[in-house]
Amino acid sequence: MTRARWLVTATLVLALAVIALGAYTRLTDAGLGCPDWPGCYGRLTPPVHDTHIAEAQARFPDAQVDPFKARNEMVHRYLAGLLGLCVLAIFVVSRRLPRGRGLAAALLALVVFQAALGMWTVTMNLLPMVVVAHLFGGFALLALLALLRCELGRDPGGADVPALTGPLEPRLAGLLALAWLALAVLLAQIALGGWTSANYAAAVCYQLPFCESGWTAQFSLRAAFSLPLGHESYEFGVLPYEARMSIHVLHRIGALVATGVLASLALLCWRQAVGARVRRLAVGVGVLLALQVTLGLINVLGQVPLFNAVAHNLTAACLLATLVVLIRQMHASAGQTFRSEQRTNPAARLTFPADPGMGADRGSGLAREWADSEPLSSRASSLPR
Repeated sequence: MTRARWLVTATLVLALAVIALGAYTRLTDAGLGCPDWPGCYGRLTPPVHDTHIAEAQARFPDAQVDPFKARNEMVHRYLAGLLGLCVLAIFVVSRRLPRGRGLAAALLALVVFQAALGMWTVTMNLLPMVVVAHLFGGFALLALLALLRCELGRDPGGADVPALTGPLEPRLAGLLALAWLALAVLLAQIALGGWTSANYAAAVCYQLPFCESGWTAQFSLRAAFSLPLGHESYEFGVLPYEARMSIHVLHRIGALVATGVLASLALLCWRQAVGARVRRLAVGVGVLLALQVTLGLINVLGQVPLFNAVAHNLTAACLLATLVVLIRQMHASAGQTFRSEQRTNPAARLTFPADPGMGADRGSGLAREWADSEPLSSRASSLPR
């Protein structure tokens, strides 16, 4: 179990690096740094030397060979391939573990699909729908790895028990609906962020709170989600200013909604939780949310600084993973509370349908008398033989 935990932890760190490098590749316009897949200009290494650059240009005369972009793209592919091998190792090791097999199988299926999305991102020339799906795949991979790491966690006493346990949390069950709403809002906001980046709309508006003056006259919800197909390439975007501005404004509106919902969930969980684990997760969601809002504001005021934008992307992934673990912990605590109540009060499970002839009150009274009476075994022992 210890080796499995170390393997999952290392894979989790590697997934963070792949997500960060993927954002860096996209933000440096290196998504098509290699026009073919899985190699780069017909080679397994990017063209760096003059002879390799000349060969690459001869093989792809319509492409503009850029060694810097090709290097970024291939390093991202190398790390993604290593991540896939680590996930495969997790799947193999999980066959001998008492728990986590389902998550390991889901991880393997997801990483295979993620590789296909990576290929389509190149072969379809950065089609925005594929780019957004590829982004979601990376975030989902990180969230599943975080869940698996918690499933294989160790308690403070050193025993191998799932980390998704803890003290009874009777008040968290009422927050589950809000938690699922927060997850849906966050996923929608991540989708809007990916759509903004894939359509090169991040650098459209530089004024707060929404955009430059007069944006309401040009805002169009239909234009924001109308993508003309059939273009030879979607690099640098194909949408007009009106559509990009609308996408950008929608992302800012979504940020306001997501901030309100997630902040409410984090505050309520922190105030109503009994155990330290839920409280720590709630604090983690709150801290990551505050950091994400700050990075978003810097993106606007600083006109999308490169490393700040990468951090904005990485923080969103960490926020999603933390929220997913929090929801799983809330469900585990609520289920544990319910089972504890059933054990301590077994009479609560007894139900008696009301007899039409005696009335509902009489039927419920009999149920209470039956639950409060002495056991049948003691009555039987007092009968004459």
